[in-house]
Amino acid sequence: MINKYFLRQCFVASGFILHSFSVSIYLAFPSILISTLLSSNAKDFRITPDEASWLASCNTITGLIGLFTLPPIMQKYGRKVINIGTAVIQLMGWLLYIFTNSVAALYVARLTHGLCLGSVYLHCVIASEYSDPKRRGYLIAIKKMMGAVGVLTCHALSLSCTWKQVAIFAIFPCIIIIINGLYWPESPSYLAMKGKFEECKYSFYWLHGKSMEKQNELKILMAAQTETMLKNKRKKSNIIIEILYSFRDKIFLKSFILTTLLILAIDVSGRFYLLTYVIQIIREIVSDEVTAGYCTIAVDLLTILASFTSIFLIHKLKRRTVLFSSGIFSGTLMLILSLILFLKQQYQLDSYSSVRWSSICIVILLNFVLYVGLIPVSYNISGEIFPVEYRGIGPSVSGLSFMTFYFITMKYTPAIIDGTGLHGMYLIYGLCLLLCILVLYFILPETKDRTLQDIEDEMKGVNRTAMEVKPMLDGTMEECAK
Repeated sequence: MINKYFLRQCFVASGFILHSFSVSIYLAFPSILISTLLSSNAKDFRITPDEASWLASCNTITGLIGLFTLPPIMQKYGRKVINIGTAVIQLMGWLLYIFTNSVAALYVARLTHGLCLGSVYLHCVIASEYSDPKRRGYLIAIKKMMGAVGVLTCHALSLSCTWKQVAIFAIFPCIIIIINGLYWPESPSYLAMKGKFEECKYSFYWLHGKSMEKQNELKILMAAQTETMLKNKRKKSNIIIEILYSFRDKIFLKSFILTTLLILAIDVSGRFYLLTYVIQIIREIVSDEVTAGYCTIAVDLLTILASFTSIFLIHKLKRRTVLFSSGIFSGTLMLILSLILFLKQQYQLDSYSSVRWSSICIVILLNFVLYVGLIPVSYNISGEIFPVEYRGIGPSVSGLSFMTFYFITMKYTPAIIDGTGLHGMYLIYGLCLLLCILVLYFILPETKDRTLQDIEDEMKGVNRTAMEVKPMLDGTMEECAK
């Protein structure tokens, strides 16, 4: 008989998994939009290369607004509000794309979508809070796999549909997410943080059941949050002072450094710039538009296979093992690819098909390795590492790093390719990736199969047991009620 609590978690998970599918269509959409509007055969209107680079990166402007408004909203009003609200924003953006008839209107649509750009990381936090520790790894891995499916869907639709027709298709996942989110319970972690302990118990038991193990887990969660409530009750400050004060906390600072390094590793590996410029990058290698289109589909198909494989790897292996092995291998492949492309350019090897296809195979293999390990496990850890009290401020501040790296890679990758060649781009990004992996090796804790509270306690140097927290819980709840 299927566990009903597993089914309930799957129901909630379907919302953030579909959100990943929807966001990936949005992230891949510029690749077909820009390539179409840069073409001399564009039917609607044409754009310049400079307009194209701004179109790819301008969403970071409103992304910053979203990063500093969505996390506080999530902390104040809950996880359901953010899940539904970001879906509504995406829906509005797609409607603007459908009815646009000018470059200026495209910027407005792109800027609208940018408001929920930071929700990529917020939904990792949401997924971590709703999932059982033993299921959290593969549920988030499935979330990333659906992201790969979204990219493939976008690129596949572009072979037979116009970019406006793709925008029409993208509306439907947003509608489903909104309907699904209306039936979610609120996150137990959020309810405990707000001191709504009866509602927290109901939500926790609805999601996880009432086994002895889960009751102990709930006691530890509630005890930790009552301590945090008492600390915050004595500390009155505005949001700016709170952010500055947070950087004095070693736990927050360590979490921020960890997530910043993970974000940088994700960005330089090609998670975002490859989505937008994949057709142009492959076209430069093979020197053929049609071949580049089909190679892009091959990349997307293998990305789905890689994401599917990552579900089992993340479920079986430790986070650190997956991250470091895939990260080192990916960085090495980027350096090898850089060398091959340099030799190809230096010695005029364009006429040798073996050189072209070996380069394409390395690009495909690199993408496969990234989506097997580095990218999904980095998102996993990013959603697990911040303490509950900082899950409003944390994503905002680390999101600033995300927006900075995202803007640099999206805006300046074409300029880097023009200035240093494709080999120079892979050399720079490959060295950055290996440097991130080296630093993370010395400071990243293991998080596999551990509750979020357990991870938080280890970073704080606290050792709790359910027997120890019971008397403390009774006392702190009384003090909070005063």
